Order: sequence, then C-alpha cells, then structure tokens
Amino acid sequence: MLFRSPSRLEPHFAWIEQRDRARYRIVPIREGAIGGWGWLRHHGTETTLRDGTVVRPGDRIIGPHAMNDVLADLTADGWQRDLLRRAREEQRVLAATIAAMPAAERPVALWGATILWPFALRLGWEVRDRPRTFRVRLEDWYLRGVLRRWAKAGGTRLDRGRGDLRTRDCWLSTAEMLARFGPDAGRGG
Repeated sequence: MLFRSPSRLEPHFAWIEQRDRARYRIVPIREGAIGGWGWLRHHGTETTLRDGTVVRPGDRIIGPHAMNDVLADLTADGWQRDLLRRAREEQRVLAATIAAMPAAERPVALWGATILWPFALRLGWEVRDRPRTFRVRLEDWYLRGVLRRWAKAGGTRLDRGRGDLRTRDCWLSTAEMLARFGPDAGRGG
C-alpha cells in the first residue's frame, strides 16, 4: 500500500503548487489549457536522449506543468481520452511556440517528472525510471496528494489503482518535439 498524505494537507499542496507556478514562471500553453510551461536549467547529469540529443548540466530546458485546477474539471468518466486529445492539441501549440523562437533561444529539450507519465508515454515522450532517493520519494508522496486533491476519483485511484504511483522522468528533445508536433509535422518537412 502506498503511503498516502493526510487529507488535511491538501490546502498546503495547493499553496505549494501556486508557489511553484510563480517560482518557475509557469504560463498556460493557451487559454484554458490543461498544460503550462516554464524555463528551467538542467541540474542533473549529462543525459543522452533516444534521438542522440545530449542535455548537459546548465542547458536550458522547458518544464511542462499540469494545470491541475483545469484538469480537475476533466476527471469524470472517460476523462483519459479527452485528456489525450487536448494534450496532443496543446503539444502542437507549444511546438509552434518553440518553432517561432530564434534557433539560439530554443530549449535543448523538454523534461518533467510526473506520476502522469503514462500519458506522456502515449504522446511519444521518452520515459525513464528515477533513482529512489529521499527527494524523489517525497515528490512521489506530494504528487499522490495532488492527485487526490484535484482528481475526482483520485482517492479511489490511490486505493484501487494498478501499479505503483511513482514519478518517472519524461524527456522529449526539441528536435523530436518539432518533428512530432511542430508546424511541419506529418508534412515531410
């Protein structure tokens, strides 16, 4: 059984989420978006992605962020299908934003750590296990609390869900993002 955060902490999770949005200057991908993004610097070790892109410590990357207040309205029956449809649309909008940046200002890659990694995997992101450090375990605990707070069936998912709800690192190089979702995606250019 997963260690669950007490429900009395849920208001604190909302406060932490607001602070994170401000700290990382998260902006919605578009009006009413389920996703947002902000600039980060890669603080991990040198990472080689599946397309050969190398992300070095200090490289600028984009950190996607779930807009949980918007997601909460979608978590009814059949919400996964609608979430994936909207996520694909928003990936196209974000890719267009990146494509419009001067090449020298584009991020090397996009990275996020999430318990919603199965959705990232279905969108073509590279998903990797994370080392089970104290910090990662704390993030897992926090994000399970966020899931319970925002998802209508979050508590049920925690009780009856399949598998262990652990965060995974989700990567997508900028080149792959533009190839999959950019303005020229699927048009041979």
